[in-house]
Amino acid sequence: MTETVSPGREKGIRVTRGGGGPGEGLGERILRRLIRSPKFKSSLSIILKGIDPENAPGLVRALMWGDVETFMGTASALPRLFNFAVRAVEELGAQMNSFPPEILLAFLQRLAGDVDYEGLERAAREIRLLLQRIEPVVGGLRERASKALAAEAPDAVGGEDGSG
Repeated sequence: MTETVSPGREKGIRVTRGGGGPGEGLGERILRRLIRSPKFKSSLSIILKGIDPENAPGLVRALMWGDVETFMGTASALPRLFNFAVRAVEELGAQMNSFPPEILLAFLQRLAGDVDYEGLERAAREIRLLLQRIEPVVGGLRERASKALAAEAPDAVGGEDGSG
């Protein structure tokens, strides 16, 4: 069954219920349409320039404690979101590996200068603590995650045991 997402518009986004093209989801179809719009690209640029990492903690607290029931219901999507992010990062790596090395290196060097490495270390400590606390409930999660992260770069954090 096919329907138009934006009814009343001649060029509405067509949605095929029960799956579209092979491997193409609704989000991808919508993004493909939006990315062609100069107005969307301009709006996206404004939003991305306005991202302020200092506001993230307050946003998380408001989401979690404003309505705990809503947060818990929303949090049930975390495994899907996590798996989505993993696949997105995997594909990002694959696509970036197709760049010529000199372009890739220049691009990544520019990006690396903007990373908050102290914040990344704090986030890693919090995630490590969280994984330790939930280990009895989700047995082996930390080991699986550590193995997955260490498989490519065992010395990336400071040593094979992750300390440092």
